[in-house]
Amino acid sequence: MKRVRSQESGVRSQNKTFWLLTSVFCILLFACDDAPKKLFSEAERDLLDSRYEKAADKYNKILEKYPHSGYSDDALFKLGETYFLNLNNIQIALGYFSKLINKGEKNKISFKSQEYVALIYDEYLKDHERAIVEYNKLINNFKRWVDIDVNQYKIAMCYFKKGDYEQAIAEFKDFLEKNYESKLYPEAMYYSANCYYFLGRYKEAITGFKRLIEKYHSGRYVADAKYGIGMCLEEQDKLQEALSVYREVKDVYVNKEMLEKKIESVEKRLKERGR
Repeated sequence: MKRVRSQESGVRSQNKTFWLLTSVFCILLFACDDAPKKLFSEAERDLLDSRYEKAADKYNKILEKYPHSGYSDDALFKLGETYFLNLNNIQIALGYFSKLINKGEKNKISFKSQEYVALIYDEYLKDHERAIVEYNKLINNFKRWVDIDVNQYKIAMCYFKKGDYEQAIAEFKDFLEKNYESKLYPEAMYYSANCYYFLGRYKEAITGFKRLIEKYHSGRYVADAKYGIGMCLEEQDKLQEALSVYREVKDVYVNKEMLEKKIESVEKRLKERGR
């Protein structure tokens, strides 16, 4: 009997030890999980209070000390945003965004990182060739979240900005055929017509501008299109017709100072021609 009781006592002791160790392990586990959460909250407060360097330091500590925590991806993204938006270091920001993208996970945070990368190459580094690649990645890899029409338009605009007007025409044509209801439709029509203008194909440019006017009748891009027609006519040496168009948009064209100079220039040329 004593032996049985001794065995039972030993089992109870082992069970007690097991549950004690389990409890300690759980406490340590929760404590470890709480540490990156606390650091992340502190970094967010620093960010709100414009202490950007301190925030970046805390986000980096999460990556160094807790790389496998549930906060590491958020810390990477926040570092990218902080260096891009607040600390004005584009190259470092690109590094953090690229780390997230290169993980290969198709989630919302990698999608937002890809958006930033495309934007940086396009609007800040003016590397439009690379921007085209990054916009295509958005379209091909993040179909769940991406606005395809917006990125197709941006690709066309990249070709426009880099002066490849022939390819820009092809991209705008594809956009206009596929995205009839897009809010960017009038802009695409306008810049497509402008491509023809820059290529010296003035008749095709005028046709494009007129299609825009017929479709929308009023609005900013209609005034711009009329001004574009005036420029095409002027380039064809149809000065009186160009002057009439410039005067027509005098009250609605945004850049009134430039328009006034255009009108004065054409009037001067007409007077010299009449001598």
